[in-house]
Amino acid sequence: MTEITKLHDEAMDLADRAFLAKRRGDGPQSRDLYAQALALEIKAADLLRDQPSAEPSRSILYRSAASLAIDVENFRLADRLIATALSGEPPPEIEAELHDLLTQASFQRHLRERRIELQPGELQLSIAGNAVGQGIALSEVFVDRVKDIERVLFRTLERLLGCDFRERGAPRRDMQEAYSLYVSTPRPGSFEVTLRLGRQMELPGLDFSNQAIGEVMDCFTLLSQDREDRLREKIPQEPYYNNFIGLAKRIAPDGERVSVVGLTSLIRGNRVNLAMVRKQKEIAPITKIITPAEEVGIVEVTGRLLLADARKPLGKIQLVEESGLSHIVSVPEGMMNDIVRPLWDDLVTVTGIRKGKTVHLKEIVRAK
Repeated sequence: MTEITKLHDEAMDLADRAFLAKRRGDGPQSRDLYAQALALEIKAADLLRDQPSAEPSRSILYRSAASLAIDVENFRLADRLIATALSGEPPPEIEAELHDLLTQASFQRHLRERRIELQPGELQLSIAGNAVGQGIALSEVFVDRVKDIERVLFRTLERLLGCDFRERGAPRRDMQEAYSLYVSTPRPGSFEVTLRLGRQMELPGLDFSNQAIGEVMDCFTLLSQDREDRLREKIPQEPYYNNFIGLAKRIAPDGERVSVVGLTSLIRGNRVNLAMVRKQKEIAPITKIITPAEEVGIVEVTGRLLLADARKPLGKIQLVEESGLSHIVSVPEGMMNDIVRPLWDDLVTVTGIRKGKTVHLKEIVRAK
């Protein structure tokens, strides 16, 4: 396995360099590095091609190679690599990830073939799944995601402009007057719309529309690739990080009604496609590292949200069960206005750590 490990490590190093080049806007270097990484990963995987008993290493290597093939937009090769991986005996969780990659490759192919013309300051949102048909989609799976994308964009603008996190209320007046989000007519297929972050007036400094969209694409790419460590480096402010993770979980596919969410933009003149197949449940809820003792105290409470108090220093909500039993839940910074408040009067499920009479929020979702 020494040669396989060496090839794989070299491939991952090249992939990391390719990702950084992509973030810098150096498309040619990024594609070249991804191609080199792909060649090495295929070479490593093929050393186990005829060893179906070498699981899970065999399927993991082919899965990694298929992901790199998608990065270089060689979707036919990605299909073949996934088929080779599935021809063995991959563990159930790896098999599920391979099927997700197959969906991603198909969706990315669709986005490339559509070739919708985009301008700087525009972001194309696409969704596909059981709740999406030819030019039609279930209202809540589309409208809710557009609203959350808008929240992410404005929070990103505020962060790039160096604003302290706004725990409640609307964006400051000059920003609202300067930027607005416009939505195009939905297009059929995987149900696509173009979102334009329009700039109406001058703010001191530069136009942040393009930078904000590029930053949002970078953050979603890191999340899609399960690189929360890099994401934390990119969003070091805890409230902004909590806010992004909370909104991103709602935008991500649920795996039932929506199987893939696509984002496309024009970054530094290069068209960038991202097909997110990582499901909501696979994205860890926001939380700091907890102790074993705190982990024992994790609880799940379902009730109607009847109170949302964002006053500092600690935001609180109150859940009331059908039995009438109530629970006080403390809300981390960055969660109240965009994540919690829209769920007012809904039946929700809260996961958190109980300390005394208070549950400290880790995650909140609409109850099924």
